[in-house]
Amino acid sequence: MPRIRAQVQETLTCQAETVQLALEMHFAQRLGALRGLLACCLGEGQAALDVGVALDLVHVSLQRLHVRLEDGTGVPAMMGTGACVLAGDYLTSAAFKVLIRCRDLPVLDRVARTITHTCEQDNRALESDPRGRSRLRRRAALDLALAGVAAEAGAILSGHPELARPARRLGLRLQAVHALTALVEHSEAAEAEGYRARVRRALGGARRAAGQLEGRLNPALGLAGRAGDLVNFVEQALRQPKPALS
Repeated sequence: MPRIRAQVQETLTCQAETVQLALEMHFAQRLGALRGLLACCLGEGQAALDVGVALDLVHVSLQRLHVRLEDGTGVPAMMGTGACVLAGDYLTSAAFKVLIRCRDLPVLDRVARTITHTCEQDNRALESDPRGRSRLRRRAALDLALAGVAAEAGAILSGHPELARPARRLGLRLQAVHALTALVEHSEAAEAEGYRARVRRALGGARRAAGQLEGRLNPALGLAGRAGDLVNFVEQALRQPKPALS
């Protein structure tokens, strides 16, 4: 976490109040750096860290600022439309500034395609859903792709391309745990209890994914327990009360 924070602060040199507020919002989240943690699950090399940090910044820009402008609550409402859009644009440009440090072109292509797909789905979430899902629920699903590609890219960049698919499964399930926990907090009574049951199932799926991932690791690599530790960290973080912005 200190390395992730240092990487963000080193890259984002703009001292504008709106940008600094957006960054504070990012670090105040219980799992604001989840994509960075997923990318470094199988190794803490600089390339994996760069990809994870870039995806975290895209998450803040798209999901925490741009998409939530219309909600009229939280930090986007405090900042105002113009400031919120400009801060989000700056974070997106900074994300690609970090991302291009990675020299693996296939990984860069995969990550860029995922970001583009997420933007497309963001636009579709503004339209009525034929399946009757709320916008909040559809937005929660959009982060799955960013978490999945972060874990997948991290495995490849750490020298374990054969583990990309199980790593992606771990990323998807941990992001599902995060998203469903947020839905619990925004729901009431029976609906909230239904989401709690889904959180428990998603957490069980994350533990199984971590076990499958570690079962395919060479014990000599010294990576035993890292995936399980990440699942435990996410579970403990989500049990904490939401931090307040200073």
